[in-house]
Amino acid sequence: MAKMTISLPDNLADYVARRVASGRYANASTYLAELVLRDQDHRKLDDEELREILRLAEESGISDRRIADILLETKAKLRDINL
Repeated sequence: MAKMTISLPDNLADYVARRVASGRYANASTYLAELVLRDQDHRKLDDEELREILRLAEESGISDRRIADILLETKAKLRDINL
């Protein structure tokens, strides 16, 4: 197992200490390891979603619409949802 030394601002170090004190985690290393694992899982989901979007885009074929028209349509949709 690799050893790492990290520095945290006081407020974050206090938060980690409170999480450990709650009894759910044996120590700060366990807590931080769980955070990293959650981040990895979240990242995998993002990658999988992106792959699916790309797959669907490739399957949809070549569009006959112009880029300018697509941009206008997208801007109108964003206005409709107040973005």
